[in-house]
Amino acid sequence: LRIGLFFDGTGNNQSNAAVTAQCRQSDLNSFSREELESIAATCKQYGFGEFDGSAFNSAPNNSYGNAPSNVAYLYDLYLDNSTTPVKTDQTSAYISAYIEGIGTRSGGEDDMLVGQALGQGETGVVARVLQAPTLAAKELERFRQKNPGIYIQQIEFDIFGFSRGAAAARHCANELLKPARGIFEDMLKVGGFGLLKSFDAASDVSINLIGLFDTVAAISDPLHGDFSPGDDVNRGVNLYLPPDCARQVIQLQALDEYRADFSLNNVHHTHLQIGLPGAHSDVGGGYLPRAREKLWMTQPSKASVPTGQRVESHTAWARAEADAKVLRESSVARDGNVAVKAWPAATNPRGKAEPVMQDYWITVLLERPVHGELSLIALRVMRELSVRHGVPFDVITDTDKRFKLPDELLPIAKRILQRVMTDRLVRLEPAQEALLRARYIHLSAHWTPRGLFLLSKPAPLNRRNVHLNRPQEGYPE
Repeated sequence: LRIGLFFDGTGNNQSNAAVTAQCRQSDLNSFSREELESIAATCKQYGFGEFDGSAFNSAPNNSYGNAPSNVAYLYDLYLDNSTTPVKTDQTSAYISAYIEGIGTRSGGEDDMLVGQALGQGETGVVARVLQAPTLAAKELERFRQKNPGIYIQQIEFDIFGFSRGAAAARHCANELLKPARGIFEDMLKVGGFGLLKSFDAASDVSINLIGLFDTVAAISDPLHGDFSPGDDVNRGVNLYLPPDCARQVIQLQALDEYRADFSLNNVHHTHLQIGLPGAHSDVGGGYLPRAREKLWMTQPSKASVPTGQRVESHTAWARAEADAKVLRESSVARDGNVAVKAWPAATNPRGKAEPVMQDYWITVLLERPVHGELSLIALRVMRELSVRHGVPFDVITDTDKRFKLPDELLPIAKRILQRVMTDRLVRLEPAQEALLRARYIHLSAHWTPRGLFLLSKPAPLNRRNVHLNRPQEGYPE
């Protein structure tokens, strides 16, 4: 029996994404006026905005605003004998369990503070792993009811995850590497779910494949003095993957991700790690098909000018204009607008005399359209590599609207897949790279605040921190 476990990422939830599926369509102008008014009213209730006549260009910052991730899509593609009976000539059968993303609740509000911000609590990384045996057991019971008289001789696991869900996948794998099989011990007891009397969890359970989309554990633990999600301290989460933990470990790394708080957790050098173009969710999925980015691209600098004098006279403005010029000439801003933005650092209280000097903040603002289909290439890469290692995924067809690539991405997808299957190094033509940067690669690292926090600030020198795959103190416990 092959069991697929699918751990979704932070803020990703298959059920919640399904509720708002119409809000992410780019052809809403095909509906009648009455239908469109009803759809628009519902979508606005969930926080979608900037409707341009055919699509919403902004979405709420929660699991209802995100599209399904690649983990959710792979879960849908995994063969399932809990709904389809095992054929008489089958020697292997398959079931799967989906574990909702970190910080989300199906049908409820996201846990933004503890789950999403810290990766902890009842919707955190460890909590999701603890839920996996129960969810798998439910699928095993459905399998038994659908296939009475089937006996299980061996169990193999395929484990997939994205972002913090990838951290959960790694923690889960380490539970399965324990002699008694960790938190899965009760599920694997002889006599349950058609297990043969000769079944031995110590020798008859193994991990076939671990598939990771850009592992970002990002665990913070303020109660123990850990305030940084970007460091390599991830208390309570077992990220280390030994060389022989599975038949194959695959990690797809986002080459254009460099937020300070999104450090990559590497895999072992004997495992397969492949860099793909794109930011974190350009690889793991979840972006809107169409959106508008409105971003502060430079760290705001302060400029003091005499009251009544234009801020444009300050050297900080000249530096910002130089930065804006570089951005305008890059492919990133090809379809967008770049401008220098300034605003008063403080307002003068009514009744007080005008100060001699006026302080301003200055930054470079980029506004541009961006598309979300790039992640579908990473989906294809993971699916193809997994199938080559025995994972039972169904085929991906362009007739399925969920997976259809724009025509301009087809040659890029073909080239990437060819490279991945041969020398593992992805090299694109300059024109292809320029197209991706102009239209598809999201600028996840920027200086736009969210409330009082700079959650997306770039890492120093725009270089992503990468943490090595090494055992923590006391491993494997």
